[in-house]
Amino acid sequence: GVSAETQSPAPWAIGQSRAEDLVITLATIDPAAPIYTWWGHTALIVEDTRLQRSRLYNYGLFTFEQDSFVRNFAMGRLWFQVGAAEPRRELEYNARMNRSIRLQTLDLSPGRRLEMAEFLEVNILPENRVYLYDHYYDNCATRVRDVIDRAVDGQLFAATNVPAELTLRQATRRYTARHPGMDWLLMFLMSEAIDGPVTRWEQMFLPGELERHVGSLVYVDEQGVTRPLVTSQSVYHRASEFPPIPQRAAPHWPWGLGLGVLLGAAAAGLGYWASRGGTSGRVLFGIYNTLAGMALGIPGTVLFFMSRFTDHWVTYSNENLFLANPLALLLVPLGIALAGGGKRSWRWLPVVWYFLSTVAIVYLLLKALPVFRQANWLAVATILPILIGFSEGFFLLRQSRR
Repeated sequence: GVSAETQSPAPWAIGQSRAEDLVITLATIDPAAPIYTWWGHTALIVEDTRLQRSRLYNYGLFTFEQDSFVRNFAMGRLWFQVGAAEPRRELEYNARMNRSIRLQTLDLSPGRRLEMAEFLEVNILPENRVYLYDHYYDNCATRVRDVIDRAVDGQLFAATNVPAELTLRQATRRYTARHPGMDWLLMFLMSEAIDGPVTRWEQMFLPGELERHVGSLVYVDEQGVTRPLVTSQSVYHRASEFPPIPQRAAPHWPWGLGLGVLLGAAAAGLGYWASRGGTSGRVLFGIYNTLAGMALGIPGTVLFFMSRFTDHWVTYSNENLFLANPLALLLVPLGIALAGGGKRSWRWLPVVWYFLSTVAIVYLLLKALPVFRQANWLAVATILPILIGFSEGFFLLRQSRR
């Protein structure tokens, strides 16, 4: 619920606060176990030291109970809100989630502190608080980044509008790589849209990057005095036994290749077993075809839908449709038919696998061209050996039947 304190206007919004009594603090909250916390969080705290009033402004509010949440989420239309909360209660809640929390006090002139506080209070009004969320370009961190940049007359942008060391994909994987399965799925769904060069300013979609650049900024204030933006830093809570975020995530394609070769070899082996004429081999091979059709066809169908009919711009023009596409779902009924002894499945299953394999191999050759620049070697390493393994399995079957 919302406390009565945050329901009523803050003293700085109604002329009760003196500018010199205000303190502005940037709070950076590290990731925790739930997926929605993986990239961390950021917020601004305004405190009136004379009146002993404070508020934490949070641009990352959403609720699963909002109207049409699931449909909007599926279509890429995520409506978030900015809200205010009592700082200690909010910070303690995150501390109980085992999230490290660090605080940075901003060295702004009294006038700029009052301007920022008033702006934040205006942002939480019902007519202003809702915005269309974007993971990379309009989220809790970029909104706070823009507020701070406005307070220093654009000098944060000027200092960080230089090429970044990592692409958006590489920056994202710093936080997802410790979860290999989800990392694979997220990287599969996102296209070359996140593989181009970006600036350090753009990489501040990550709260940790915002904290780093705010902490290192030296700017010129309204009186022409050069001063660091952060006067003091402190740790509010240190999480226990949570792995640090790497500067660069390790590539996962070697284990993806190992998994793909293992699954592909299993397909070829089951195809050879089925070629010996036994019922057990045929049934297991049919079941394996069905499972492979689901494993490739369902993500491929989801990707096709997201890239064609939604606002998830990060999925547009995704090259992984050359590896896994909706046609793979044909393998599901055909695999069931094979397990049940259906004769037509012997004819059509290899056609589907040969087509999928050919498309994937041609795509692999085309990746030598600069137009195919998506960083999807993890998907290639995993899926291509599976396609080849099933094709080999049916080649063995056809040879035996001849």
